[in-house]
Amino acid sequence: MDHSETGHETDPGAHTGTARDGGVAGDGGTARDGGVARDGGAAGDSGTAGDSAPAPGDPAEGASPDPPAAGFDAFTALVDSPVYVVTTAAGGERAGCLVGFAAQCSLAPARFAVWLSKANHTYRLARTAQTLAVHLLDRHGHALAERFGGHCGAREDKFAGLDWTEGPGGAPVLAGALAWFAGPVRGRFDGGDHVAFLVEPAHTWTSPTAEGPALSLRDALDITAGHPR
Repeated sequence: MDHSETGHETDPGAHTGTARDGGVAGDGGTARDGGVARDGGAAGDSGTAGDSAPAPGDPAEGASPDPPAAGFDAFTALVDSPVYVVTTAAGGERAGCLVGFAAQCSLAPARFAVWLSKANHTYRLARTAQTLAVHLLDRHGHALAERFGGHCGAREDKFAGLDWTEGPGGAPVLAGALAWFAGPVRGRFDGGDHVAFLVEPAHTWTSPTAEGPALSLRDALDITAGHPR
């Protein structure tokens, strides 16, 4: 089935931005980072130094703030973003993996960033690929997510037995997706143990019967990464 002829074609540049499209308050520091002399009181204060109660969010007296790593883990534990199956093809091979780090990163021009683990077989193929396809799954798509997240493409063909077609740039398009887009890779950026692939969503498709929400990080917590450690 040619997915580009069924469902709804969408204009990649017509997305409406959300708060997460940009930075959040705090990227440039908070009010307490500068300008307020809490310890010595400000002009007009009737109290003396140290009389005022701790500002909201300050650790209690004698307590230590969370170490940075633990604090960041606590922050990310509150986030429940969609997971994506990213597929690609290059040099006569095809690959795909489950991705939790991904986001729209520009409105005009429309751009989407996908972070692939350097330990992943798909990453090794994507380094030379011209096109990536990014799929959303519905809440019943756990088995498909487990196949692409819990198995290693270096050891087995993840596409065996699946209903898929060759999409734009040769990237495999999965018939079981809730929605997908595909397009050329416009840039690659090293982010540590993951590399960001900047994708232009040149071709998009959404199921005519699509109903949210999409499969999310919390739905996929039981999937153990299948790539080699």
